[in-house]
Amino acid sequence: VYEPGLSIPPGGIRDSNRYALMAAAREAGCETMSLGIARDDVQVQREAIRDGLARADVLLTSGGVSMGTRDLIKPLLAELGTVHFGRIAFKPGKPTTFATIGEKLLFGLPGFPVSSLVSFEVFVRPALRRLQGDAHPERAQVRVALASQIVAAPDRPEYQRAIVSWEGGRLVARGTGAQGSSRLLSMRGANALLLVPGDGQTYPPGAELDALLTGPIE
Repeated sequence: VYEPGLSIPPGGIRDSNRYALMAAAREAGCETMSLGIARDDVQVQREAIRDGLARADVLLTSGGVSMGTRDLIKPLLAELGTVHFGRIAFKPGKPTTFATIGEKLLFGLPGFPVSSLVSFEVFVRPALRRLQGDAHPERAQVRVALASQIVAAPDRPEYQRAIVSWEGGRLVARGTGAQGSSRLLSMRGANALLLVPGDGQTYPPGAELDALLTGPIE
């Protein structure tokens, strides 16, 4: 993982997640700080977690929560505190992890850009708003009509990125293109997360689904 603006070797990844998540946390009303990039080393990541806990109320990590040999965050959180869940039953964001160490909250978010941002919206943002005293920390949920057909996955619900607007006196949701978890462009212009059931059904244009509003409706 490399800082944006630097040249990267083949196979390298630009660190877009850190800046996107910090912006999302600021939008949620929080002060943020960056702990930088922690390389795939147990001791380096352990010290980074301890440093973050000493300086912040809530710690977010991105990457390192899957099942690979270099995915060290989940076992470190289990070592240092209590892991309350380590997988979720929707996509994107399956390996999202939540833990506590003392009174501090830790969210281990996936490394794919869209997965980390969707998991932030569903889990992290409501927690941050609640910690600030918001009695209603969840995003507004609305019923929307589909502008085009959606074929649901047969195994898990999915939060698809969408643009919701008023058309003909009702709210209509339009997709933002390819919905892969690495497709950061699918977040561009999106003002909603469309909740598609994991039932394998085909939803034709005009069918209604629920959506979380993440931005204003124009």
